Amino acid sequence: MSRMLGYGEDAFTLWALRQHTSCILEPFKDKTAPSDCLIFYRPSFGRHSKENSSLFGEFDAILASSESIYLIESKWDNLTAFNNDKITLNEEQRLRHRIFSWYLTHWNREYQGNWENFVKE
Repeated sequence: MSRMLGYGEDAFTLWALRQHTSCILEPFKDKTAPSDCLIFYRPSFGRHSKENSSLFGEFDAILASSESIYLIESKWDNLTAFNNDKITLNEEQRLRHRIFSWYLTHWNREYQGNWENFVKE
């Protein structure tokens, strides 16, 4: 058996993805077997900078099942702003979700492999 040492939000995210993927899928009624899912852990799309405003940071993870794609943002549950009822994403996190959704939707519907036209738009 392998051991994983880590701390903080990133370690908890990795632990949840490795050990409890079914618990993540369950509330969405996603019937995909966890072993059939594809997980991108901390996929980076670059950091926003003055030189390149098209980069929009990174999700904590992306979980792709046969039914859907889940964009994952981890939050500490011991934050003083967290009241166990509602988790609010920061504006940059909401923007990241909107951008990625736009990418995914437009890539699948309009470009189908034509990367140059996709980048131009």
